[in-house]
Amino acid sequence: MARNTESKVFGSEEALAMVEELRATFDCGKTRGLEWRSSQLKALIKLSEEHEKQIVQALHSDLSKSETEAFVQE
Repeated sequence: MARNTESKVFGSEEALAMVEELRATFDCGKTRGLEWRSSQLKALIKLSEEHEKQIVQALHSDLSKSETEAFVQE
């Protein structure tokens, strides 16, 4: 069975909306606090740990990197 996979194109309207949202967030000062930045970095570490296997598989699939190369270089 063939899967119907549709990929959504990220267009200029979506980009403009995202930029406006990010500017509003920055302008209100939310991104400037050390506590907020620290929480974002912790969330990024947690995300990368939770999806480690998928990241390594993607690096192997896209760039033919071994698991060791993925950890050392990426």
